[in-house]
Amino acid sequence: MADAPEQASTSAVNTEPWSRVRAVLRAPLRSLPSRIILSVFGAALVTSLAVTLVSTSSIESFLRRKIDQKFPATLSSASERLDLWYAQRRLDIETFARSTTVIENAAHMNLAEGALKRGRATETLGQYLDYVLERFPQYEALLLLDDQGAEVLRVGTDLQLPPGLLLGMSQVAASSLGGVHPVPGGRVQVASSPIVDSGGRRLGSLHALIHGQAIVPVLYDDQMGEAGVIYIVDRSGRTLFQSSGSAPRADFPLALPAPGAETLVEDYTSSSGDHVVGSAVRFARFGWTLVVEESYDEAFAPVVAVIRRILGINLGIVMLFGLAAYQFARSIVRPIKALSEGARRIADGETDVVIPLPSSQDEIEVLIRVFNEMSQRLRKNQGELERSRMEIQRANGQLVSQNEELQRVNEVLEQLSITDGLTKLHNHRFFQDHLVREMRRARRTGEPLALILIDIDDFKTLNDRHGHAAGDTVLREVAVEMNSVLREMDVLARYGGEEFALVASQTDLDGALALSEKIRLAVCEARFELDGVDEPATVTVSVGAAVFRGDEKELFRDADRALYAAKSQGKDCVVVAEEPSV
Repeated sequence: MADAPEQASTSAVNTEPWSRVRAVLRAPLRSLPSRIILSVFGAALVTSLAVTLVSTSSIESFLRRKIDQKFPATLSSASERLDLWYAQRRLDIETFARSTTVIENAAHMNLAEGALKRGRATETLGQYLDYVLERFPQYEALLLLDDQGAEVLRVGTDLQLPPGLLLGMSQVAASSLGGVHPVPGGRVQVASSPIVDSGGRRLGSLHALIHGQAIVPVLYDDQMGEAGVIYIVDRSGRTLFQSSGSAPRADFPLALPAPGAETLVEDYTSSSGDHVVGSAVRFARFGWTLVVEESYDEAFAPVVAVIRRILGINLGIVMLFGLAAYQFARSIVRPIKALSEGARRIADGETDVVIPLPSSQDEIEVLIRVFNEMSQRLRKNQGELERSRMEIQRANGQLVSQNEELQRVNEVLEQLSITDGLTKLHNHRFFQDHLVREMRRARRTGEPLALILIDIDDFKTLNDRHGHAAGDTVLREVAVEMNSVLREMDVLARYGGEEFALVASQTDLDGALALSEKIRLAVCEARFELDGVDEPATVTVSVGAAVFRGDEKELFRDADRALYAAKSQGKDCVVVAEEPSV
């Protein structure tokens, strides 16, 4: 029984700290302003969180739909570009194999003629293939094989191919594209075409080795940018090629889609361990699969940015409402507290209590005066909001100005994208697009259309003798001289290297000849001042011209033949492709 008081004392000591904690926690709730502030703060916080969740969920769903649309569209675009690119390679090799130069010289090399004549044919054919290789940098080498797979002539790099592969290449019956073959330093594909004379006699076969890196620019897609990667994988899932700037990828971790299957967008872990968003579609030409991937974090980065922005805005709103609630509670409680204090003092026995009142000396007037004070504060806040609105308008005006400047910059960039940086002429891309439009117009209207190819004579010799800076000066000045004699409707472009191309609308064969001669004379009569060279230099050009007769390939082939004939006739001359006799 003696221990009972001691136990009671110990129990009181143990419960006393908890009582103080509960009192501290309950203290804010005893005050009316505190309860108002906490209620407003809690309501604003819950509303903000709900808005944040709904907004981010909606944005994520919207972004997911956009990705589901973007990836298949990107794959479809890449597949079309790749298919057109391979179709062009097949057309190239077929065009080369059917050229008069190849057929005639291959015939001389096959006939039992003297060594001198065969040597001349080999030299002429080698020069032609060197010219082709220079104009088509996507080709690693060009080979001429006999029907037993023996190499008759080669230009370009000395890539050794297995004898079995060479034999199979030599047996082609029509122009075709082969699969991918590993070689030192990468992979190559082979474009092949038989060489057949006009009598149907087979003279061998012509083959172009396509370097794998030539496909990389075709895979690049502006919409994906640097964050997205496009891969080509074979039937076993092994990566063959991929767009530039991406990390090497060994294989594709998912099952390859069946031909004609729906293009699906999936989240998965790549073979390198990265979390990615990707999609795949079959590429029918070689049985390959095109794969597009983008880092999951990059793909959904806009959602993270929006979440952070919304959270920041909502927290600001919560704090603003909390402060407003505090001021509002004080304005309500102040007159009540004043009346309560006066009543308490009177209850304590004080008789000299004075409560300032308006002339009416009633509580309603006090509440009105408090309301007026609060109204004055609201007007002050309204002025702050108006100033904020003006600041926002000024910021919007700056954004509009910046957007206009960005538009101007984009227009400049667009112009630069179709302009050759050295000569300031149109580049190859613009030339191709313009020529397609002009051919369509010529088909529709029946008006004549001419294509003129201009090549600076002995340009390599000039470069070797005076240096590349002098060569660049000649290219620029020659472009100026040619432009000086052209009509407004003529479109002159730098086709590649020292070769230029001119699309002359509403121009027949006689007009093309006259215009070509004007160009040749303008360049021939010009004198070019070169750094480090005492006397002005002279330059000549060879010109080949042809008119459009309804076939784009025939137009290029005729102009090429005419240019080659001008070179063969001693240069500094004009050759036009004659219209075929009816």
